[in-house]
Amino acid sequence: MKRIVYALLAASLLGSCQNELYNDPAKDHQSEQGIYIHGQEQTQIFLLSGASQDANGPRVSLVKPASSTVTVNFSVGSQAQLDAYNAKNGTSYKLLPSTMYELPASVTIPAGQTSASIPVKLKAVTFSSGEVFALPIQLQGSNPHAIGGQSEAIIVVDQATETKALSINTGNEIAAYFAEDILVPQWTMEVMVKRSNINGALAGTKFVGASDDKSEIYPVVGKDGSFFRTGGTDLSLSKDIMPLEDNKWYMFSFVYDGANVSVYCNGRQVLSQPVRDGEYKLGGFWLSTTRGLMRELRFYKVARTPAQIAANVWKTVDPKDTNLVAYYPMNGKKYDHATGKVTEDETQIWDWSAGAHHFPSLQGATFVDNAGKPFRFPVTE
Repeated sequence: MKRIVYALLAASLLGSCQNELYNDPAKDHQSEQGIYIHGQEQTQIFLLSGASQDANGPRVSLVKPASSTVTVNFSVGSQAQLDAYNAKNGTSYKLLPSTMYELPASVTIPAGQTSASIPVKLKAVTFSSGEVFALPIQLQGSNPHAIGGQSEAIIVVDQATETKALSINTGNEIAAYFAEDILVPQWTMEVMVKRSNINGALAGTKFVGASDDKSEIYPVVGKDGSFFRTGGTDLSLSKDIMPLEDNKWYMFSFVYDGANVSVYCNGRQVLSQPVRDGEYKLGGFWLSTTRGLMRELRFYKVARTPAQIAANVWKTVDPKDTNLVAYYPMNGKKYDHATGKVTEDETQIWDWSAGAHHFPSLQGATFVDNAGKPFRFPVTE
């Protein structure tokens, strides 16, 4: 596609795949023993509407191995806790009705171990259109001591997605051009792909001018390392930081906050680095001609939060979101903003946002299902 040298550079890149989203309590907490919620404060569970499921919620961890069995008490949090979480992260989760779950009051951590998962039983969870539920959790008690700032968690219960995907089997460029340049002071671009050979470019922006590389967004991924050029800066991620495999679905998210760029893989941050400041000028989008499946290309004119990135990895998003510059579900369907009606239409790659920046030609790409049934997300393998 563009600048083959970028793809060649992708094999020798450096970066990071582990996500440090929390402090190390063993270093920061100096009491004899303490309990905290391990890792990200949000655990996401997907299921089809009306389904039931036994699942693992967040993990609770001790600062050091237990000398004897430890009982960790917790309770369902309040609406106020959920309201505070929504306000902080720009989400609009609804409290999961008590009739749709069962949750124990405690879990035990055996002697010599340091952690355990909180089990949750989901019962006939029924979703309305666009509805996402959440169940806040709060550690209780003083033996062991709950470490401040890491004693709360949110279990998000979201509807699984079933859809077609775009099969790209062409060497021709697939592009959509804007009628006029679009200026964005911040942005978030997300794209989901599955390839028999993961190596290659993903999707990106068309140049506004012949030399305006400051506004270029050009990511290339690979098993031996990944490469991202944006804002006139070359960023690299080693295979140790973002390990990738063939024949697996990945959602890659790129966020620009006005100065720094962050990269996420399946909702986990793998890189954050300053690039430049100032607005980006968008002239259009291109899709990689690297053969494989693509689903969900979306572009926002804001820097999405880590919680928003994690919460929306495998799902479709609200096409009425006013922050969307463009949204391509790539499901072979068209969305009518006036009526909210969705219809089958595989003649174009339809932009579901209000911008209506459609890809006018498939250039040989086709919409496919999964051997006679929809692809289901998140993928269960």
